[in-house]
Amino acid sequence: MALPGRFSAECSPSYVTNRMYVKPSPCTKGHLGLQFGGAYHFVLQEYVSLSVGISYVLSHVEWTRAPSASVSSIDDGAYALRYVWVPFLCRFYTSEVMIDTSIYCKLGLIPSINLPRRSTVPSDSGKVACLTQRPLGCFILLGGGVKYDFSLTNSLVVGLSYCWDVPGVMYKKDSNDPIYLHNNFVFLDLCFLF
Repeated sequence: MALPGRFSAECSPSYVTNRMYVKPSPCTKGHLGLQFGGAYHFVLQEYVSLSVGISYVLSHVEWTRAPSASVSSIDDGAYALRYVWVPFLCRFYTSEVMIDTSIYCKLGLIPSINLPRRSTVPSDSGKVACLTQRPLGCFILLGGGVKYDFSLTNSLVVGLSYCWDVPGVMYKKDSNDPIYLHNNFVFLDLCFLF
């Protein structure tokens, strides 16, 4: 017997924050990103659901050398990044706080396939990249928001979520001074359940 559930379509703009772990720390810049995809939401209990889906994510990462950095330190860089995410998210809903309206929180794990990056600095096109991109990644997501049921089968969900890049999308192995670059997201969640 199949578990009852619903499909969803999602399109979520985001603010991307980049964090590089190296000393001296380079200046990183935030950028806008976008995630869109779909999922199936399995109803586990009355107020609990588990969703499994697939999403395509656009992101950007950019850093500049710290003023105090030595000549041998990491060079400036800017890349457009693309991911394929397979999110596993658990949502916990309240009972109705207003007519047809409930509040939820969500927690999840997102394995990712990191598609080939593209340099956005024309002068870097012929240079060897100083950081290696991981082919696979993993994110942890925490968020919350409001769900409004405007019919028995259709709902609109709006919320905010934070997505943390656990291993770092790029790295440089160095026994003396390893470098890890994390590409984190703050999403405005827009989801239509049907």
